[in-house]
Amino acid sequence: MNNQPFHFVGRWSLLLVGISSLVMLVSCKETGPPINTRPPEGLQERPPVPEPAVVTALKAQAFGSKLLGLTYYLVRGDYVRADLPKAPRYYLLNFSGST
Repeated sequence: MNNQPFHFVGRWSLLLVGISSLVMLVSCKETGPPINTRPPEGLQERPPVPEPAVVTALKAQAFGSKLLGLTYYLVRGDYVRADLPKAPRYYLLNFSGST
């Protein structure tokens, strides 16, 4: 019969799990520089100004009308404000931000 209380065995197993977790975390450490160290290049030139027909088509769309004056392009590492050069039929949205 085991005379040791259960909590004593529980502490040892908890210690064993903690040490093995620490060993696993240390072994997963990344070494060396990241693969891509250059800043994003983006476009080389500013996008063209949309034609008046494209602007009227965007104003007619429920979602496209909300994008006029709010879109940005990455040009040579800097973000510049530019409207869409054409009126798309479908949109793929990516929202990001922080509080």
